[in-house]
Amino acid sequence: MEFVTIEDCIRFHGHLCGGVTLGYVMSKYAMEKIGAKPGDPLYCLAEFQNCMTDAVQCVTGCTTGKGNLEIRPIGKRALTLVHKDTGKGVRVTAEFSFPEGMSREESARLILEADPDTVCKATEAELAVPVKRKASYGNCDVCGEEFDRSCGVQVGDRFCCPDCAAELKQGE
Repeated sequence: MEFVTIEDCIRFHGHLCGGVTLGYVMSKYAMEKIGAKPGDPLYCLAEFQNCMTDAVQCVTGCTTGKGNLEIRPIGKRALTLVHKDTGKGVRVTAEFSFPEGMSREESARLILEADPDTVCKATEAELAVPVKRKASYGNCDVCGEEFDRSCGVQVGDRFCCPDCAAELKQGE
């Protein structure tokens, strides 16, 4: 499997911007620092929820659907990427500030042309990788819709989806 390009990230994200470009550079930097390649068993904790996250998914292969991308939206331009089997990896932070008044294309070009060591900072990191659990589906005793029962709530003698449980509790 080959590394993805910035064009792959732009296609996935929908447009070129500084955020997707910064996420691309940070993700590639993290992969290089831990010696990872596409297809390796990785886990990523992203401390942002914006354009950068789309590039993280493309470059690392970590996604929320596979359960190996955790998004902690605290507004930091940082990500931690680890090998799932060892839990050892790297935390990468952005050391780049977007100049005022620069267009999306200009800021993207500036990031791509810069030395990654001036855009990113890496520190060794370890992360406890959560074990992905298998979903167990059943029907809600109130609405009848199917849901993952590990998300269910017992309300009296009913086992409910979180929405119905909240409504039942509100009516008490």
